Amino acid sequence: MLLKKTYYSISEVSKMLDIQEHTIRFWDSKLPDLSKRNNKGKTRFFNLKQIEKLSKLKDILKKNDSFTLAYEILSKSHNKNSSINMNNSNDLKGDSIKFRKNIVKIKQISKNLKNLLN
Repeated sequence: MLLKKTYYSISEVSKMLDIQEHTIRFWDSKLPDLSKRNNKGKTRFFNLKQIEKLSKLKDILKKNDSFTLAYEILSKSHNKNSSINMNNSNDLKGDSIKFRKNIVKIKQISKNLKNLLN
């Protein structure tokens, strides 16, 4: 598909990338500078660089199923001329696993404390 416009609406981007509009809105609410807003801040517009970020985010989430991991990879890739370094993504995957294990531990501690109080 030949892209000719400077900015695209959320519906156009949704069709281009086969991502539902509500998903794009959610990602836009969590990731800084993912879209440009009009004067009133309601209508989202996307340039080619932002569309490329959305495409990468979609691919990362499809493979890893972790929004936090995808955000960290995109942040690092943005700092390194928009190229994803797979060695860093493996490090981030390890960090994500550690984070999940810590959450499980915290939930168990919370459960134990509740049992003690009852």
